[in-house]
Amino acid sequence: MLTQSERDCLSRLDTDSLLEDLRVVASFERRPDSEGEENALSFIRGRLDGAEIQNERSSQLGLLSLGGSGTLRLAGLKEEREFPVKAWNFSPSAPGSLTGRSVVMGRDDFPSSPLEFFASEKPKERDLEGHVVLAPFASTEAVLSAQARGATAFVICWPQPGENVIHQSGLALWWGAVPQPEESCWSPRIPVVALSGRDGATLMELAGASEVFSLSLSCRSEERVAPVPLLEALVPATVETPFYVLVGAHLDSKYYGATDNATGAALLLSLAEALARLPERRAGIRFCWWMGHEFGKYGGSSLYARDRLADLNENCLAYVNIDMPGLRGATDFAVTAGPDLAALASGVFADVLGNSPFQVHPGRVRSWDQSFQNVGVSSLFIWSSSLPPDSPDTTGGGVMPWWWHTESDLVEFCDPEVLGRDAKLYLLGLLRLLAGPEEAFDLPALWEALLGRLGSFSEDFSKSMELNGPRASLQDSLSFWRSRKNCCLKENLPVLRLLNRMYYSARAPWLQDWSGSEGPLPALSEAERLLNEERLSERGHLIVRNYARCQAGRLALMAQELARLSGRVG
Repeated sequence: MLTQSERDCLSRLDTDSLLEDLRVVASFERRPDSEGEENALSFIRGRLDGAEIQNERSSQLGLLSLGGSGTLRLAGLKEEREFPVKAWNFSPSAPGSLTGRSVVMGRDDFPSSPLEFFASEKPKERDLEGHVVLAPFASTEAVLSAQARGATAFVICWPQPGENVIHQSGLALWWGAVPQPEESCWSPRIPVVALSGRDGATLMELAGASEVFSLSLSCRSEERVAPVPLLEALVPATVETPFYVLVGAHLDSKYYGATDNATGAALLLSLAEALARLPERRAGIRFCWWMGHEFGKYGGSSLYARDRLADLNENCLAYVNIDMPGLRGATDFAVTAGPDLAALASGVFADVLGNSPFQVHPGRVRSWDQSFQNVGVSSLFIWSSSLPPDSPDTTGGGVMPWWWHTESDLVEFCDPEVLGRDAKLYLLGLLRLLAGPEEAFDLPALWEALLGRLGSFSEDFSKSMELNGPRASLQDSLSFWRSRKNCCLKENLPVLRLLNRMYYSARAPWLQDWSGSEGPLPALSEAERLLNEERLSERGHLIVRNYARCQAGRLALMAQELARLSGRVG
């Protein structure tokens, strides 16, 4: 139930100013190193200065890819055909002389996940030598597999036959602005382009109705080392404390990006202004406008995680992400918080939405600027509203709108009412977290979610990976922790960090997990799935099994550390 002070704060949320800020930000094309990027950053900084909110601007170098456009020509038919295409980020350019024979392939023809790709990676028969792959989907592991098998290009025939727009995204298995040395080969070395849904359907129909025909591809795609700007606003606590909440939204965009993500950038500004006026804040707040999201694999947030690692580990309470709020037609609201903050988030949704239904998104999400999972930072919100799956505006078999990552993403597709509701959800969630950070986190809920996932593995898998020992240790530590008197936030935070790392990540805190995998305990979960299927060779099976055993060992060491942190062992 809303308190009177919460009602007062929500009533002061200036939706007119929010909508005006949205219109200004969405008037700029916010590509890297562009005038539009600079204008958007300057506008937001000017608004912060006007509100007397401390802010600072910095930048770090990152590897950015801007994609590009081109043409696909068909030969060998009764009449030659030509289609416009767009190169996806991290695709190389293609000269006009690049040619190949068409071959239609589906998801089952390629690895289904990064782990399967790595386990299958070895010298292969080059059965796709000289071919251009036509596929009604996009995944990095499929492109890298096609490349290893000799394909000359990969053409995404967007699976929405009636659409006349071309979606443009990016493909690389690493996460962040700069790959690790061993990850530098995890992006395509063959051109990857997309057609509109309408042209893709025509091309697939031609491929199905005729023998193999020839394709000629030309496209430009630019990749460069460039500055990744960061604008950060700082609102201090009103009490003596080192702790803070991090709130972020990406500012860069494909084209004008009104719904992705000018709405989020404008909402972040409104939250900064509203929370700076609070008379009492029991933790500080840092507001970050990320760049390098669309063009550098979540570049801005990953650079922040890299450069502020020690500070984040010691003092950051939670990360709140704002992406694509206020979509026209968005009627699905979802609690996208970790188990430790799900109760707080669910209470917020119930109080703001009233009788309107909402979902609780289970487990882990590996997208949407979640660059702080390896550090062990808790998530409060990842997104708040989306289109329902049966909406006529969805595209590609998911919940993204048909204007996503196209020139059509303009202000007309923003709904002021939905945006206002999203704004209240975010503001109330932050109000409650700042009002009681000591009481906000439900550590047992996260502990039990971790134990529940461990308990859901099959008996054979648990036994072969020796998971029963770590699980028993975790259960004993939880029982001991429950028996202790209430601990202060400073004592609880290291326990929370460790639980989050066990639940969300597979790699060290100073690294980033690769893109693509979803769900809690991602490494063990994906390994069990692959070992239960018959897709792997004997060699691949051995590699996945070894990987899972190493991850089980990591879990056992972390369970030992948790026993020490919880006070169960000295």
